[in-house]
Amino acid sequence: MASRLEFRSGSGEDSDELDVTFTEWLAGLKSHGSNLLVTGDVPSETSAAFSRTLFGEGQRTRVLALTDPTALDADAHLPASSDDPNTRVVDRRIDRRAAAATATTASSEFDRETLRTEVISAIGRCGVEVGGFDPAELRLGVDSVEALSGGDDLVTLEQFLRSLTAIVRGSSGMAHYHLRLSDDDPLVDDLSSLFDARIELRKRPGRAEQRWHVPALDETTHWVELS
Repeated sequence: MASRLEFRSGSGEDSDELDVTFTEWLAGLKSHGSNLLVTGDVPSETSAAFSRTLFGEGQRTRVLALTDPTALDADAHLPASSDDPNTRVVDRRIDRRAAAATATTASSEFDRETLRTEVISAIGRCGVEVGGFDPAELRLGVDSVEALSGGDDLVTLEQFLRSLTAIVRGSSGMAHYHLRLSDDDPLVDDLSSLFDARIELRKRPGRAEQRWHVPALDETTHWVELS
């Protein structure tokens, strides 16, 4: 998933040690469950392409939640067809368009609660069907968090995210949550502590790039091209 990433501060033997530490840290995410915040003011095509990477290849249980009206359709985010029996799609984009049209706080809160219930239900049903998840078998993707922010309603947004991140960790799964805002946006700073790491995306002429911010290691990687 991130084998070509190297930390910016390392050089020589220290760099080798940091790479080993990063590899071990990634292995821990896959073993114990993880939640990753994906930031960057990038096109929806870039977010979708990166989701395909994070959802992983091979036999997985994938749950995709679409909330942003500008998000592409499910198949653009998934490495396998959305009709795959091990894939669940929760599409609330139409509800978000309706909420934007009415501009009511109640609509935003209803969308969050409905989404939470549907995602948790989908994960639970999948878990029963496979007889429990192996580490890193469950993959959850949410596109995107800013569509659920409800303006200044940060408390309920944090509660929503805490409930999903806890479910994912309890299932030893791996989840990614797109927040298509600049990495220095205040909302990114407000929410970062809820996640194990932050992956920043940027779009440059002819290519898209990523870098990881890893608070547990107090390090940031170099920019590398998305594979």
